[in-house]
Amino acid sequence: MDYQNRVGSKKGSGGLASAEDTDKHRKERLRQLLRSNINIESDPYVVRTRTGQYDCKLCLTTHVNESSYISHTQGKRHQLSLMRREAEVSKNENRTDGGNIGNGMGISSIPKRKYVKIGKPGYKVKKTRDADEHLGLSLEIAMKEFNRVKPMYTIMSKMETTTTPVKGQCIVISGEPYENIGFDIPVELDGFNLGETWDYWDQDSKLYYVQLTYDRTS
Repeated sequence: MDYQNRVGSKKGSGGLASAEDTDKHRKERLRQLLRSNINIESDPYVVRTRTGQYDCKLCLTTHVNESSYISHTQGKRHQLSLMRREAEVSKNENRTDGGNIGNGMGISSIPKRKYVKIGKPGYKVKKTRDADEHLGLSLEIAMKEFNRVKPMYTIMSKMETTTTPVKGQCIVISGEPYENIGFDIPVELDGFNLGETWDYWDQDSKLYYVQLTYDRTS
Protein backbone atom coordinates (compact mmCIF):
# COMPACT_ATOMS: atom_id res chain seq x y z
CA MET A 1 0.00 0.00 0.00
CA ASP A 2 1.48 3.37 -1.09
CA TYR A 3 1.64 5.93 1.74
CA GLN A 4 4.48 8.08 0.27
CA ASN A 5 2.37 11.09 -0.71
CA ARG A 6 0.21 11.26 2.41
CA VAL A 7 0.04 14.62 4.22
CA GLY A 8 2.35 14.63 7.27
CA SER A 9 4.46 11.70 6.09
CA LYS A 10 8.24 11.76 6.15
CA LYS A 11 10.34 10.89 3.12
CA GLY A 12 11.57 7.30 3.29
CA SER A 13 9.29 6.34 6.19
CA GLY A 14 6.09 5.73 4.25
CA GLY A 15 2.92 7.75 4.32
CA LEU A 16 0.35 7.95 7.11
CA ALA A 17 -2.56 5.60 6.42
CA SER A 18 -6.10 6.80 7.02
CA ALA A 19 -8.39 4.91 9.41
CA GLU A 20 -10.32 3.63 6.40
CA ASP A 21 -7.18 2.29 4.71
CA THR A 22 -5.97 0.69 7.95
CA ASP A 23 -9.30 -1.02 8.51
CA LYS A 24 -9.38 -2.23 4.91
CA HIS A 25 -5.85 -3.58 5.20
CA ARG A 26 -6.69 -5.32 8.49
CA LYS A 27 -9.76 -6.99 6.98
CA GLU A 28 -7.74 -8.17 3.99
CA ARG A 29 -5.12 -9.69 6.25
CA LEU A 30 -7.85 -11.38 8.31
CA ARG A 31 -9.46 -12.74 5.16
CA GLN A 32 -6.16 -14.17 3.94
CA LEU A 33 -5.46 -15.69 7.35
CA LEU A 34 -8.88 -17.31 7.64
CA ARG A 35 -8.83 -18.52 4.06
CA SER A 36 -5.51 -20.24 4.66
CA ASN A 37 -7.28 -22.35 7.32
CA ILE A 38 -10.71 -22.68 5.64
CA ASN A 39 -11.33 -24.08 2.18
CA ILE A 40 -14.47 -22.24 1.14
CA GLU A 41 -14.65 -24.17 -2.12
CA SER A 42 -15.36 -27.42 -0.23
CA ASP A 43 -17.83 -25.86 2.23
CA PRO A 44 -21.20 -27.62 1.64
CA TYR A 45 -23.19 -24.86 3.33
CA VAL A 46 -22.17 -21.83 1.24
CA VAL A 47 -23.87 -20.68 -1.97
CA ARG A 48 -22.61 -17.78 -4.07
CA THR A 49 -25.44 -15.73 -5.56
CA ARG A 50 -25.55 -13.98 -8.94
CA THR A 51 -24.92 -10.66 -7.22
CA GLY A 52 -21.67 -11.91 -5.70
CA GLN A 53 -23.05 -12.36 -2.20
CA TYR A 54 -22.64 -15.48 -0.08
CA ASP A 55 -25.58 -17.36 1.47
CA CYS A 56 -25.15 -19.71 4.43
CA LYS A 57 -27.64 -22.55 3.95
CA LEU A 58 -27.08 -23.76 7.49
CA CYS A 59 -27.90 -20.48 9.26
CA LEU A 60 -30.02 -18.89 6.47
CA THR A 61 -27.90 -15.74 6.47
CA THR A 62 -26.56 -13.58 3.60
CA HIS A 63 -23.08 -12.04 3.50
CA VAL A 64 -21.86 -9.26 1.20
CA ASN A 65 -18.48 -10.85 0.45
CA GLU A 66 -16.27 -13.84 1.05
CA SER A 67 -14.51 -12.27 4.02
CA SER A 68 -17.82 -11.64 5.75
CA TYR A 69 -18.89 -15.25 5.25
CA ILE A 70 -15.58 -16.64 6.53
CA SER A 71 -15.87 -14.48 9.64
CA HIS A 72 -19.43 -15.77 10.08
CA THR A 73 -18.23 -19.40 10.07
CA GLN A 74 -16.07 -18.64 13.10
CA GLY A 75 -18.96 -17.17 15.05
CA LYS A 76 -21.05 -18.78 17.78
CA ARG A 77 -24.23 -19.00 15.71
CA HIS A 78 -22.62 -20.99 12.90
CA GLN A 79 -20.75 -23.28 15.29
CA LEU A 80 -23.97 -24.10 17.17
CA SER A 81 -25.73 -24.80 13.88
CA LEU A 82 -22.93 -27.20 12.92
CA MET A 83 -23.30 -29.06 16.22
CA ARG A 84 -27.07 -29.40 15.76
CA ARG A 85 -26.58 -30.63 12.20
CA GLU A 86 -24.04 -33.27 13.25
CA ALA A 87 -26.35 -34.50 16.02
CA GLU A 88 -29.24 -34.79 13.55
CA VAL A 89 -27.14 -36.72 11.02
CA SER A 90 -25.91 -39.10 13.72
CA LYS A 91 -29.48 -39.72 14.90
CA ASN A 92 -30.69 -40.46 11.37
CA GLU A 93 -27.80 -42.89 10.79
CA ASN A 94 -28.77 -44.81 13.92
CA ARG A 95 -32.35 -45.08 12.66
CA THR A 96 -31.17 -46.29 9.27
CA ASP A 97 -29.07 -49.00 10.88
CA GLY A 98 -32.10 -50.33 12.67
CA GLY A 99 -31.00 -49.01 16.03
CA ASN A 100 -27.40 -49.53 17.06
CA ILE A 101 -26.90 -51.74 20.06
CA GLY A 102 -23.78 -52.02 22.12
CA ASN A 103 -21.03 -52.61 19.61
CA GLY A 104 -22.73 -50.69 16.78
CA MET A 105 -24.29 -53.68 15.01
CA GLY A 106 -27.87 -53.39 13.79
CA ILE A 107 -30.46 -55.87 15.00
CA SER A 108 -30.89 -57.24 11.49
CA SER A 109 -27.14 -57.93 11.20
CA ILE A 110 -26.93 -60.14 14.30
CA PRO A 111 -26.91 -63.80 13.25
CA LYS A 112 -29.74 -65.83 14.74
CA ARG A 113 -28.85 -68.86 16.81
CA LYS A 114 -29.95 -72.09 15.21
CA TYR A 115 -30.47 -75.43 16.93
CA VAL A 116 -32.26 -78.71 16.24
CA LYS A 117 -35.15 -79.43 18.60
CA ILE A 118 -34.96 -82.90 20.13
CA GLY A 119 -38.53 -83.20 21.40
CA LYS A 120 -40.23 -82.50 24.71
CA PRO A 121 -38.45 -83.07 28.03
CA GLY A 122 -39.70 -85.47 30.67
CA TYR A 123 -41.67 -83.96 33.54
CA LYS A 124 -43.65 -84.57 36.73
CA VAL A 125 -46.58 -82.47 37.92
CA LYS A 126 -47.94 -82.41 41.47
CA LYS A 127 -50.80 -80.43 42.99
CA THR A 128 -49.88 -78.79 46.28
CA ARG A 129 -51.51 -76.98 49.20
CA ASP A 130 -49.65 -74.78 51.69
CA ALA A 131 -50.41 -74.01 55.34
CA ASP A 132 -52.63 -71.07 54.37
CA GLU A 133 -54.81 -73.25 52.16
CA HIS A 134 -53.31 -71.85 48.94
CA LEU A 135 -53.49 -74.36 46.10
CA GLY A 136 -50.57 -74.74 43.76
CA LEU A 137 -48.56 -76.71 41.22
CA SER A 138 -45.12 -78.23 41.59
CA LEU A 139 -43.27 -78.98 38.33
CA GLU A 140 -40.15 -81.08 37.87
CA ILE A 141 -38.65 -80.95 34.35
CA ALA A 142 -35.81 -83.26 33.29
CA MET A 143 -33.45 -81.58 30.80
CA LYS A 144 -30.37 -83.77 30.43
CA GLU A 145 -29.29 -82.07 27.19
CA PHE A 146 -29.67 -78.49 28.42
CA ASN A 147 -26.24 -76.79 28.58
CA ARG A 148 -27.02 -73.10 29.00
CA VAL A 149 -27.28 -70.98 32.14
CA LYS A 150 -30.85 -71.71 33.20
CA PRO A 151 -34.20 -72.74 31.67
CA MET A 152 -37.08 -70.26 31.77
CA TYR A 153 -40.75 -70.24 32.65
CA THR A 154 -43.44 -67.79 31.51
CA ILE A 155 -47.00 -67.34 32.78
CA MET A 156 -49.35 -66.23 30.03
CA SER A 157 -52.94 -66.20 28.92
CA LYS A 158 -54.14 -69.20 26.92
CA MET A 159 -55.36 -66.75 24.29
CA GLU A 160 -51.70 -66.02 23.48
CA THR A 161 -51.06 -69.67 22.60
CA THR A 162 -54.08 -70.40 20.37
CA THR A 163 -56.18 -68.72 17.69
CA THR A 164 -59.44 -69.63 19.45
CA PRO A 165 -60.79 -67.59 22.40
CA VAL A 166 -59.92 -69.63 25.49
CA LYS A 167 -60.05 -68.34 29.05
CA GLY A 168 -57.50 -69.17 31.70
CA GLN A 169 -53.75 -69.11 32.20
CA CYS A 170 -50.89 -71.48 31.54
CA ILE A 171 -47.23 -71.77 32.45
CA VAL A 172 -44.76 -72.42 29.61
CA ILE A 173 -41.32 -73.97 30.20
CA SER A 174 -38.56 -73.37 27.65
CA GLY A 175 -34.99 -74.64 27.43
CA GLU A 176 -32.99 -75.33 24.28
CA PRO A 177 -32.72 -77.76 22.56
CA TYR A 178 -36.08 -79.01 23.86
CA GLU A 179 -39.49 -78.00 22.58
CA ASN A 180 -41.54 -75.71 24.82
CA ILE A 181 -44.06 -77.41 27.08
CA GLY A 182 -47.09 -75.83 28.74
CA PHE A 183 -49.30 -76.63 31.73
CA ASP A 184 -52.80 -75.31 32.44
CA ILE A 185 -53.37 -73.27 35.59
CA PRO A 186 -56.99 -73.61 36.79
CA VAL A 187 -57.44 -69.97 37.88
CA GLU A 188 -57.31 -66.45 36.48
CA LEU A 189 -54.06 -64.50 36.73
CA ASP A 190 -55.59 -62.15 39.35
CA GLY A 191 -55.89 -65.10 41.73
CA PHE A 192 -52.15 -65.75 41.96
CA ASN A 193 -50.12 -65.25 45.07
CA LEU A 194 -46.96 -64.33 43.14
CA GLY A 195 -44.88 -64.16 46.30
CA GLU A 196 -44.98 -67.95 46.43
CA THR A 197 -43.78 -68.51 42.86
CA TRP A 198 -40.18 -69.69 42.51
CA ASP A 199 -37.91 -71.77 40.28
CA TYR A 200 -34.60 -73.59 40.69
CA TRP A 201 -32.19 -75.19 38.21
CA ASP A 202 -30.14 -78.11 39.56
CA GLN A 203 -27.05 -78.11 37.35
CA ASP A 204 -25.84 -81.48 38.63
CA SER A 205 -29.01 -83.50 38.21
CA LYS A 206 -30.22 -81.44 35.20
CA LEU A 207 -33.63 -81.00 36.83
CA TYR A 208 -35.61 -77.75 36.64
CA TYR A 209 -38.08 -77.10 39.45
CA VAL A 210 -40.94 -74.59 39.30
CA GLN A 211 -43.54 -74.11 42.02
CA LEU A 212 -46.41 -71.64 42.16
CA THR A 213 -49.40 -71.12 44.44
CA TYR A 214 -52.71 -69.37 43.89
CA ASP A 215 -55.78 -68.38 45.88
CA ARG A 216 -59.20 -69.88 45.44
CA THR A 217 -61.36 -67.72 43.15
CA SER A 218 -64.65 -68.67 44.77
